[in-house]
Amino acid sequence: MNTKTRREAGAMDSPMQASDDCAALTASAAIRLSIALVTRNRPESLERCLKSLRAQSIQPFEIIVSDDSNDEFVAANKALCLQYDCIYKAGPRRGLYANRNNAALNCAGTHILTADDDHSHPQDYLKEIVSLATQERDRIWIFGERSCNLTPSTPLICPPELDRSGHGGTPADPSNCAAIADGSTVYPRRIFDSGLRYDETYSFGSIWYLWGQVLVKHGWRISFSPATFIYHHEDMAARKQDASALQRQLECMTYVLFVNALWINRSLSNLLWATAYLLRRMIWPDSIVWFEVKTRLDFDAALRIIHRAVTYPGRVKQLTDSHRPIEL
Repeated sequence: MNTKTRREAGAMDSPMQASDDCAALTASAAIRLSIALVTRNRPESLERCLKSLRAQSIQPFEIIVSDDSNDEFVAANKALCLQYDCIYKAGPRRGLYANRNNAALNCAGTHILTADDDHSHPQDYLKEIVSLATQERDRIWIFGERSCNLTPSTPLICPPELDRSGHGGTPADPSNCAAIADGSTVYPRRIFDSGLRYDETYSFGSIWYLWGQVLVKHGWRISFSPATFIYHHEDMAARKQDASALQRQLECMTYVLFVNALWINRSLSNLLWATAYLLRRMIWPDSIVWFEVKTRLDFDAALRIIHRAVTYPGRVKQLTDSHRPIEL
């Protein structure tokens, strides 16, 4: 049964036969796990990720591949989707978070698992996720990562949540937090059906910190689980010396602080901290993990941050109105 037929039937059958016990687990749980996989210009990485997913002991309801690639990579990515029985969707080409929205809104399952093309997965990754989603259907589950450059015994830690600097800090309670693992989080589909969307203001950056705060604000519980993880095949070499990319990320990070202070967790204290860090980044060079350079925010960047933060509610409404979930 291929992916299209499974959608029509509403079944959880696998295009590649799962083991009997896993199939029984999935059927009894009535969990239809969609994978929302985003990719851009990396067919080799995409194939590694898809191989990893199709080697799992339990198979998902569907894999949606939202492709933001340049034209020269599209044919290769479409061929991979055909080879690995995935649903190919052209990406919006407006940045990572617009692509995440596109992937999620094309999913037809009861739950949506995010995935990135530079990830691979340990055995039973999907089985563990389905088990957790079965136990707590209305909870958001996040999972850690291991770098392929580290030893397998490296402890799994909870992803960070927004702190007053924007860099992210360790949650006080990982079982009830505002952290998000961008490429390894499972969401109840109802989140997207309700109109919630990733903020698309910046094409790349730490929007996940804001997304976690938005979800908690709307009453969703987020829990970290060490039951499984992803392997991250990161390649940060080209980015380490890119001061322009660093400036864009610092701008996005500071924007997140202002939106949180003005609209999500509204308080004078949060607004003062956001202002302090904006001024600090305008005066003293700053950096973030993965970069070996430092840079400042200029006056134009400060004006953009403030203007975009003040006008945030209008963009949220526009996103909800323009991105409608597919009909099941």
